[in-house]
Order: sequence, then C-alpha cells, then structure tokens
Amino acid sequence: MQLVKHLWQGFSGGPDFNRLQKLSFQLEEFQLDLSLPYSNIAADEPLRMVNLPFRVNGWFEQHAKQDMHNFQVHIHTEGWCYLAPVLRGENSEYGVLWLQLALKKSPDTINALNRQQLADYVIAHYDAHYNADTIGPDGNCQGLGWNTRQRLKLMQEAEAAAARGSIGRLEKLEEHYLQQIERFGYPGLQPAKVISMHGFEWVFYQERKGEQATHTDVYCLPLDKHYYLTISFQHRVDQSDENAWQKHAHKAEQNIMNALKVSVVTKHQPPLLPA
Repeated sequence: MQLVKHLWQGFSGGPDFNRLQKLSFQLEEFQLDLSLPYSNIAADEPLRMVNLPFRVNGWFEQHAKQDMHNFQVHIHTEGWCYLAPVLRGENSEYGVLWLQLALKKSPDTINALNRQQLADYVIAHYDAHYNADTIGPDGNCQGLGWNTRQRLKLMQEAEAAAARGSIGRLEKLEEHYLQQIERFGYPGLQPAKVISMHGFEWVFYQERKGEQATHTDVYCLPLDKHYYLTISFQHRVDQSDENAWQKHAHKAEQNIMNALKVSVVTKHQPPLLPA
C-alpha cells in the first residue's frame, strides 16, 4: 500500500504530520511551541538548548557562531528528505526540506521592533556580506566578499587577455560579472516584507540565487529592539523537474508555521502583604 501511495503522490519521504513531536523553547519572556514531524534523516541528536536568556550580559556573544552571512545562536535544526517513489540509485533523492531556528542580534543603529527597519536591514546585511571589500580567507571565508572575489578574478583575466591584444572580455566585463554572480554567486534579494501571523508582526524574506529552484524562506520575529528570532526553511532542490514534492514541501512549511505558538509569559508577582 505504501508503494501505491508513493506512486500516486509522485514521491516518498518528506514530513509525516501523523507523527509529531512537541518542542518548546523559552526566550526570556517569550515561549515558542512547535509541533514538528520527526526527521527521516539519520543523525545524532545534539543537546538541545531550550532556555535562552539572551539578555544576560555577554550570553549572545558567548554562544553565537558565524554561518555564512549569519552571526547567530543556533537553537534547533530538523530535516526531511524527499525521495523517488521507487528508488533508482544516484537519482533517487529529489531534495531536502531543512528547518532551522536561530537567534540573531541587530546592530545598535537598528531598532528591530521597527519592522520596516528590520526588513531593510536583513536585505542590506546580506548584500553587504557578499559584496564586502574585505575578502574572507581561503577555506573558511564564510562567503565574505564572495562576489567581490569573482569580480576581481574576472577583471584580472580580462586584463591579461587585453594585454595579449584581445579586449573583448574587458569590454564585456560587467556582463560576464553579472552572469557569474547569477550562476555561482549571491545576487541581490527581493525586498523583505512585513506580515501578520499569530498576533505578531513578522518580517519575511527569501534567499535565492537568481532563478535557481533551491531557496530559503526566512521568518523573523523581533523580541526587543536588539534581538530577533528567525525560523528558516531551506528548500534544497536536487531535481527541479520533479514538482510534486516541492509543492508538498511548501505546504509542509505552511503547516508548521500555522501550528506554531508564540506566547508572552509574565512573571508572577509576589502576593501583596495585608495592610
């Protein structure tokens, strides 16, 4: 019966909403509750940090790590693999839906509670990282100055060709650079937007390289003027010609976001002493 189901829907795997785990995280006065399908990717389960006192002096800097353009405290990751309905060797994997929870900090010049400021910042920060004049070290650059590196490389190659009498590459340098960034680099993102969900206003944006099918949907919830929570869904597409699983992955993303609960937990006041 499972094979018939897989053939009918066009894929196997993915999140199974009939098998859910309940997760809760405390971020100061904010409580985040999630109902997530169990991952179908075999991996060691790391220790999960469920209490995040991010306002404690130095706590964020102690726990945050650089991950490409993100300097963040990792909270949780879950992944679901999509496969062909009938396994066929190397071409059996269609793609993976990854969910990641993280805590980020905005610079002092940005008030994260101002959603439009935050929306403008996340896009500008992404662009600034990959287009930085400073280029990260080989082997561990975290993408810093990646686009800049590609421009310099193309310019050096074009100048070398021009020195040999061929000026065509130099004349088309900007065109070649844009093509290179579109295919292998980090082109500019579409503007972020403010959306309402579960009684809160979130900032939403999408990370995508040009027209590539692989992309990441990012939901940002400000917690105060300095800190914000991010819930990211990376849709890693290995076979873009298979559409059924991609539709299922987007629906799974919406199911997870629709089911999450964010609440503000107020501390109990001590009882008043009788007069």
